[in-house]
Amino acid sequence: MQACEIVKMENCDDGLWSKILSQLEVRLGGGVFAAYIKPLKMGQHDFNSSSPFFELSCPSRLVRNYVESNFTEDIHLLTSELTGIKKIEIRFTVEASQELKKERYVVVKKQASVAYKGLRAEKGNLAGKLTKADAAKIAQESKINAKYTFDNFVVGNNNQFCHAAAMRVADKPGESYNPLFIYGGVGLGKTHLLHAIGNAVLRDNPFARVLYMSSETFTNELISGLRFGKMDEFKKRLRDVQVLLIDDIQFMCGKERTQEEFFHTFNALYSLKHQIVITSDKMPQDIKGLEERLRTRFSWGLAADLQAPDFETRAAILNRKAQLENFSLPRDVSAFIAKNITSNVRELEGALTRLHAMSSLQQRQISLGLAETALAPLFQSRSVKLSIEEVKEVVANHFGIKVSEMISKRRTKNLSFPRHVAMYLCRKHTTASYPEIGSKFGGRDHSSVIHAANVVSTKLGTDEHLRFVIGRIEREFSGIG
Repeated sequence: MQACEIVKMENCDDGLWSKILSQLEVRLGGGVFAAYIKPLKMGQHDFNSSSPFFELSCPSRLVRNYVESNFTEDIHLLTSELTGIKKIEIRFTVEASQELKKERYVVVKKQASVAYKGLRAEKGNLAGKLTKADAAKIAQESKINAKYTFDNFVVGNNNQFCHAAAMRVADKPGESYNPLFIYGGVGLGKTHLLHAIGNAVLRDNPFARVLYMSSETFTNELISGLRFGKMDEFKKRLRDVQVLLIDDIQFMCGKERTQEEFFHTFNALYSLKHQIVITSDKMPQDIKGLEERLRTRFSWGLAADLQAPDFETRAAILNRKAQLENFSLPRDVSAFIAKNITSNVRELEGALTRLHAMSSLQQRQISLGLAETALAPLFQSRSVKLSIEEVKEVVANHFGIKVSEMISKRRTKNLSFPRHVAMYLCRKHTTASYPEIGSKFGGRDHSSVIHAANVVSTKLGTDEHLRFVIGRIEREFSGIG
């Protein structure tokens, strides 16, 4: 029986691929399917030869690499089921239009020679190879960190959609999702994705004008420009870029002149169809103190959220970091760390760094026993697992207020501070999600909980009194049950 007879469709091309698509959507879920699979197109194929194969055309090299690494097995299995052919080679190609990038590279390089001082070359050398001096100058100007790439970003259920959107933007800056607005809690990978976009753009177009900047740096450079009369230089630098990557936009809140200047920068870049990517700890509509005109513009493109990683993703992050650092991490050790640190990628990596350091200093192999000893101070407070109601009760008692007052809509300092602490501790000591915690605190949404947890987490790094308060409350938890 021939392949086309097995799938029982007149057009084997469209019919087979349509069936595969419909089943992949069920298997992978709508978000992942739309981001990675839907853009693929069936190309050349031969099901009747001794070496059956079919090609899948991908919109970009980034998409091809990711699909080939993560979904080949699913596609192969479905194709075999539908055609009755067990051994089929799946070939991934990139759309022919991508071959034009070589020509665009030369054009962009010529344009960039005007934009970068010290990179002007003679006519006969414009189409030459990128020199080390050129690369160093570009890296210095762009502020892109070379160590943060898509290749070392671990993808899981918590960040698949955001990762796919970032790859799409990196492949076609200014054409899709402009602006791209990435939001989520502390230590979940927002900054990593910004730099990954920048690195991917520069890899495809080495002279592309890319700039990474935190909102704090934006404000500081604005102040410097005003003080020393260099505003024209400041404006030109920002409005000349092709890809602008702005980190932690929430820190612009309450700064009128900063927001005004960013508003004009945004308009200038957007009108030129230059890509803008922004990160924040919450959605645009939930950022207090943000001007409405900016909030509206941030909503023009795509907002994608990063959530806390699940257990499997946390373990994968640990294994990937160990691999990059060239040391062996036993499976039971990675499971132990992933089980105890649940909400923050940065904390995961910090724990692994501590363990590796102790292993090196004591000249001991990494083992579960060593991990339990080395990381005990980090996990001491996490060992108690509570309910949301128990956390609320202990925190309210500690501050001498009623639970009903703490979860009310009132925003006085004597209530909002305990409320933030309680939300932070609920996230840390319970298995509840952000929306679940919010619902138990007077019906607040998940962004309020994320904000509260971020505020407390950030202050813990510098506020000794807060660390004392949190430690004392956590010691009270040990008496529960």
